[in-house]
Amino acid sequence: MRITVMGGGPAGYAAAFEAARLGAQVTLVEKDRLGGTCLNRGCIPTKTILRSARIVADTRAAAQFGLQSEVARVDIAALRTRKDAVVVELAGQLQAQAKRLGVQIVHGTGHLIDATATRVLLAQGGEQTIISDAVILACGSDTLRLPGIDHGLEGVWTSDEAVALSEIPREILVIGGGVIGLELACAYAAFGTRVVVVELTDQLLPGVDKRVARVAKDALGRLGIEFRLGEAVESVQRLADRRMRAVLRSGEAIETDIVLSAVGRVPQSSQASLAEAGIRMQRATVEVDSLFRTSVDGVWAVGDLIGGMMLAHVAEEEGVAAARNAVQVLRGEEPSHTVRSEYIPACVYTFPEIAVVGMGRESAQAKGLDAVVGIAKFSANGKAIAEGESEGFVQLVAERTTGRVLGCQIVGPHAVEIIHEVATCMRNDGVVGDIARAVHAHPTVSEVIRHAAMECASKIDGKG
Repeated sequence: MRITVMGGGPAGYAAAFEAARLGAQVTLVEKDRLGGTCLNRGCIPTKTILRSARIVADTRAAAQFGLQSEVARVDIAALRTRKDAVVVELAGQLQAQAKRLGVQIVHGTGHLIDATATRVLLAQGGEQTIISDAVILACGSDTLRLPGIDHGLEGVWTSDEAVALSEIPREILVIGGGVIGLELACAYAAFGTRVVVVELTDQLLPGVDKRVARVAKDALGRLGIEFRLGEAVESVQRLADRRMRAVLRSGEAIETDIVLSAVGRVPQSSQASLAEAGIRMQRATVEVDSLFRTSVDGVWAVGDLIGGMMLAHVAEEEGVAAARNAVQVLRGEEPSHTVRSEYIPACVYTFPEIAVVGMGRESAQAKGLDAVVGIAKFSANGKAIAEGESEGFVQLVAERTTGRVLGCQIVGPHAVEIIHEVATCMRNDGVVGDIARAVHAHPTVSEVIRHAAMECASKIDGKG
């Protein structure tokens, strides 16, 4: 039972490791270091940088805690060294795990021939054809480059350059008010950079609950971040003094040192010869069914390559599911594993943190559901007040007639950690009363979830 996995990011290594655990002989094709964008140029570098940014912000606020301290200054070389060390350590752990599981790693660029053959252009030169019984495609994604903006122009960055930490600019214009743009804006603002965020829609984090977007905007504004909502960058040029000049659709011109394009990502499918092998595509995205089967028997696809939420933890779950399905088919069984995205949290690591799962109030009502909402604020929570992070709220959404939890939105301290209580409840078809009746330790910020649940439960027919 031989399986080839194309791509070594979260979707790819998760698929490879799971297939190996299930007894398959696995070959993993990856042109670079294991970990993909998330580990090498995305999630992990960004969170490492944000940790340093948080220390700067905390020293700036030290007087509020009865402390006298100089504001921490950025040693960019030391910051870059620490960030690189974190990435290398985690990549090494993935390499070691692959070795323990017997996963063979081939460094190069894979080109799909069919479900039994993959041609690899080797990184060290030459090529190799890998024969297998099934292929799992996990080619990942690349930064989306806006038409009309010369991304080869010095002074125009993508997230790749932003996490490379070549410099801390005095001023930066960020195109895109989504997760990537806001996290990087938050970090650079803490480091002392003047930051302007331009977002095409009329709210930050398009698609999230409006209350979340409003509170996040106010909090980030207090960090000094400026916003231009409902705007677009029409042109970018480099001036004689090496400054960048961005002209907005409204006609406003903004000069900064750097223009950062952070408008999202696009599946990286063009180099793998997928369409030539008969894989049905929707533009750059590979079409799959709920079990991650492509249009070619024996070929599966997962992660950013198939679109969807484009989150590392989603990609990992999809990789595991596809590996299990591929093994089931090779054993003559029916595949049965899928991923329910409505139970998966999405997180933003700004100051304060943001975490959401399931539906908000507006989306529940749009689906015709009779929804009730319970809201509790961190400003009434002992631990949040003691830690000086009392901004934000928890909003729980439930179905009035059954008490079934439909979703949760959190803006506030440790939001990305405490959201999982609600996700677990939803995954197990729990009702809001389950959370309301669970004793939460005091003092903890998680008590805010319970208080929101108690309010929500009081509005449920039959009390949930």
